[in-house]
Amino acid sequence: MAPPALPTSSEPRNPGPPSFPVQACPISTTLGTLGRKWTLTILRDIAFFPNASFSLILRNNPGLRQRTLSLRLKQLSAEELIEKSTEAANGGVRPYRLTGKGQQVWPILTTLMQFGMQNYPETVFADGVPRNVEEVYPADTALLLGRFDLRAPVRPRRSPR
Repeated sequence: MAPPALPTSSEPRNPGPPSFPVQACPISTTLGTLGRKWTLTILRDIAFFPNASFSLILRNNPGLRQRTLSLRLKQLSAEELIEKSTEAANGGVRPYRLTGKGQQVWPILTTLMQFGMQNYPETVFADGVPRNVEEVYPADTALLLGRFDLRAPVRPRRSPR
């Protein structure tokens, strides 16, 4: 079954009310974790660099302090978005990687990248030409634009510590 076609008119739209009762705004809830300062750039580094170590993340984020990075890594690990690899990489360092739950961050990162590439090309690209994610990462489009696996069972959330 094909997805519904998007409207072609320029009239603003909204999705209407949710089909289920909502206890809390899902965007606000998500930002409670992903909206913390440095979190998205830390996740970016872990997602894009297969051997993302503490020192690599620190190097890639000028202004990020060791204490803040340590705290964010602990929070992301507690939220089950990242984990330390079981295998050592360069120099015996065990890099960080996204968990299955953390893989769901790909479309969020991609949307932010797409927005930046289209709306701030003079900052993002040396030639100032706007581009799409598919042009910049043609071999990885499926990963970057991936969808949540809606067939996966919803896991009950652990109680806060």
